Amino acid sequence: MKFEEPIAHQLIQVTKKYLSEFSKIAGYIPMERYHYVLLILSETEELYTQKELAEILQVDKSFMVTMIDYLSDNDFVTREADQHDRRKHLIKLTDKAKKLVPEIHHIFKNLNEKAFKNVSKENIGRFFDVLAQMQQNLTTENTHELILDFKKLKHTT
Repeated sequence: MKFEEPIAHQLIQVTKKYLSEFSKIAGYIPMERYHYVLLILSETEELYTQKELAEILQVDKSFMVTMIDYLSDNDFVTREADQHDRRKHLIKLTDKAKKLVPEIHHIFKNLNEKAFKNVSKENIGRFFDVLAQMQQNLTTENTHELILDFKKLKHTT
């Protein structure tokens, strides 16, 4: 009897290869993780709150705090109290982070192009549609969130 392969297995394999390639290419960038957060923060003139950023990234509040702590401790972001609501913290990129954003964007763009080499634009669109539908199908009110924390990307040869 042959068992059906869990979808997660293939997704994890692709993720490992993608992150391995990223770590090889981006090894000179002085940060170990959360590169994508800098891109999100750079896309708008508005400042996001920690809560808004957590919703965009689909992570829980405590993990978001861990991410922001790391980025803040390494001088990539600052937290500023919202002038209208002191309970909220707005996340702002530092000059150090702003200088890295174009490089990080370029790396992700090239890596995505490499990953989708020989895949038609139509199939790429379908791929993202299917991923979105899978997320919707697997989201229920009582779903227990599993947090994957990639502490440090290490490239082993």
